[in-house]
Amino acid sequence: MTHLLCVPMATPSPFAGLTYDSRADDLVRYREVPVDDALSHIVRSLVDALDPRREEVRQELSEHDRDTLTVFAQRRALHAWRERSVAPVLAALDAYAMMPLEHDVAWESWFKATLFVGRDVGLDLDDAEERFLRNATPASASRARVAFDAMARVERLDQCHVLAVDTTYGPGFLESTVVRDQGVASWGGITGQPVTLGQFQVPYAPTINLAQLTVALADALEASGLVRCSSIRQDQLVGSTFDLVTPGSYVDSLGCLQFVADAARDPSSFSVHVAEVASEEHDDVTFAATDLSRELAEAADEIEGQCAVAVGPCVVVLSELPSFDDDVDAGTANEERRGDQEVAQEGAPPLDLRHYLDIMAGALSGE
Repeated sequence: MTHLLCVPMATPSPFAGLTYDSRADDLVRYREVPVDDALSHIVRSLVDALDPRREEVRQELSEHDRDTLTVFAQRRALHAWRERSVAPVLAALDAYAMMPLEHDVAWESWFKATLFVGRDVGLDLDDAEERFLRNATPASASRARVAFDAMARVERLDQCHVLAVDTTYGPGFLESTVVRDQGVASWGGITGQPVTLGQFQVPYAPTINLAQLTVALADALEASGLVRCSSIRQDQLVGSTFDLVTPGSYVDSLGCLQFVADAARDPSSFSVHVAEVASEEHDDVTFAATDLSRELAEAADEIEGQCAVAVGPCVVVLSELPSFDDDVDAGTANEERRGDQEVAQEGAPPLDLRHYLDIMAGALSGE
């Protein structure tokens, strides 16, 4: 007979019941939510009042709690940037100080970006460093010293791998995509293979407001009620999208943003890439960006599971994403509850990407 051992429950987490929705980390289409203020109060009270439970709370933080605090800190940094206020920066730094593990914090991007924002809005970095070191774990304190010292060499936000954008939602942030790249200078050795790998930050320097165009497309799709769109991210144009083989497998662009649209009534989903291409010159012949974007759109449009359109120097590509339910018998009825009714489905209908492109037509035409 198995006996159950009764163990006293740990102190309830002060963050219990506080959670963000799935798109709260979208710092382009940013909206304030009540959870921000609730978390600010809890985090600041744990730190300011030297709450005796602080260490216990820190050690009991679940993965969900740590994810919530990470999103909270990013949102507070943006709020400070938008409102030109020091207090949200302190709240963000306090959230990072509460993290139990060093790798819970994105030191090279969001932490440094928070310090940059703080300095820009008038935060005394020396005081902020002293406060952080006093409240963080020894490992995090050690890592934070490096970040604070590095601020003497940081002059632009994009040096923190965070990009500032501006849309109808107001100022926003994008985390810059960083990939491992093989540097030409590193080639050598007996095999001729690269001996070192370096970081390569994907460029973002569009000549148009690419973030606003992407926001308009996502908003138009959601307004239809047919899909819900994910957070907007920086991305790259994959060469295979256009049936191209290019060095590094990516097509050069001045900027590329992406989001995923999940259908509301079936398990289908698709990605939307929005990118601006640049004019090119080969053998003294100039190829205009508008012509190149049109050629890319035509190539992408011919590939099954995709549709695309050119908008001036930009190309917009919709690509169907694979379903994780492909191994389910299509003849088996799936019972799904929608509202107060049960609907039996024989499998999702084919995804009509052209229909979704039509929905975005007004945004694409600038209306």
